[in-house]
Amino acid sequence: MKKFVLLTFLIFSFSFPAFANNNIKVVLNNNPINAEATIVEGRTLVAVRGVFENMGYNINFDANTKTATISNEKNVIKLTNGNTYFTLNDNIITPDVPQQIINGRFMLPLRAISEAINADVSWDNNTKTVSIKTGLKIENSLNLDLIDLEQNNIVECH
Repeated sequence: MKKFVLLTFLIFSFSFPAFANNNIKVVLNNNPINAEATIVEGRTLVAVRGVFENMGYNINFDANTKTATISNEKNVIKLTNGNTYFTLNDNIITPDVPQQIINGRFMLPLRAISEAINADVSWDNNTKTVSIKTGLKIENSLNLDLIDLEQNNIVECH
């Protein structure tokens, strides 16, 4: 009987990821946000509402179809629990780990979605922090020739 109880406990504890054991921090544009996160198959999954509402997206959830629609003026992302893909503006994207409902929260693979909307994502294993950067991306080099119309001078920036 003790073996059965122990085996049942072990199976149950490894079957469902727990948020509390991960202690993952989520940072959006250098600001910590309150977003649940967990690691599944080596990939960080985050709660839809925790991250995308902080990015200015609207989120709707259809409980009948278990589909979340995440949208703003540029993008419409549709995720359905159990699917191995999601859509971004009707384009199918297949992440390494599918979106799923964990502990009543719709969790999605952060890197796949963030990169699909042109956000930069990085992971710091020492602090268990995932950092997301959105907005204007500036290239490392600048090469512009500017003309100062008042002085009739050409200013070069490299």
